[in-house]
Amino acid sequence: MTPLVLLVGFLGAGKTTYLRELLPQLRSRGLDPHVIINDYQNARVDAEQLRELAGSIVPISGSCVCCGSREELTGAMSNFQHAPNRVLVIETNGTTDSGELIEMLAIDPALRSFTPPIQLSVIDGQRWQKRFWHNALELAQVRTAGYLFISRQEEIGPARQQKVEESLASHGLNAPRVDPAALAAEIAAVAGAVENIPARSDPAHPDGCACHHHEHHEPHDAHHFASLQIDLPDVVSRRALETFLSRLPREVIRVKGLARLSESSEEYHVFQRVDDAATQWLPVGRVTRLSHPLVILIGPSIDPEPIRALSAGLFES
Repeated sequence: MTPLVLLVGFLGAGKTTYLRELLPQLRSRGLDPHVIINDYQNARVDAEQLRELAGSIVPISGSCVCCGSREELTGAMSNFQHAPNRVLVIETNGTTDSGELIEMLAIDPALRSFTPPIQLSVIDGQRWQKRFWHNALELAQVRTAGYLFISRQEEIGPARQQKVEESLASHGLNAPRVDPAALAAEIAAVAGAVENIPARSDPAHPDGCACHHHEHHEPHDAHHFASLQIDLPDVVSRRALETFLSRLPREVIRVKGLARLSESSEEYHVFQRVDDAATQWLPVGRVTRLSHPLVILIGPSIDPEPIRALSAGLFES
């Protein structure tokens, strides 16, 4: 059997950063990690950050793999080439209902060569349970987790971290906290234990499965998010791009993209921004697999026209 790992967390929680650190840790333990990454509109943006770290990366752009992109996910998993020491890691998008996803994976007979999911939920230490009407979804994403990781610990300080821990404890969320190295060790142990175990014959979860079963679910439509892709010029100044990001409406809670900056035009940069936090920049080299630079905006009820007008005024002037 092949170990199956799910990385779950709300928009901008830090899943891709965690994955970028996890993959080398898996390789250092003799494992061969492969990745499926799901995100709104253009999952290839995040795939750019990981292309040298995994045996293969399958981007699934569009809605959550627990609903609208379900067939793409199951198709990619059905076509997966199982081999000794291989591990499949799925990074879900920020509004995935992890309970629905786990149940779907458990009952699909085509996926019985994978172990029951090992779920790691990334918790945004700064924004945990500060998302108003999205708090319920954020909490649901953690309830099914076998492992937890609180991101941005270096930014929030001990008082805020204690509040997050108290909140988790109040909901009975006591799963082990693991950094990428610790999770890689756990996955390696699972890989060694299941190497010679044949595919599951029973679609129900076996004894010892850490997944929780739910009799009732909120309709996933209640958590629908909009996304918008804006094409960028081949080269753009960082100042113009930062100005664009700073003027976005509050409904845009996550931004990511790929740009070639005039200040360093020989290489591409992946960038991302959550709410009004500072933009994060990551150089990814001189070659990109994307057809052109772009920015992707995610949030509820995005009105595209003012944003397109803003981009035209800044990037076409």
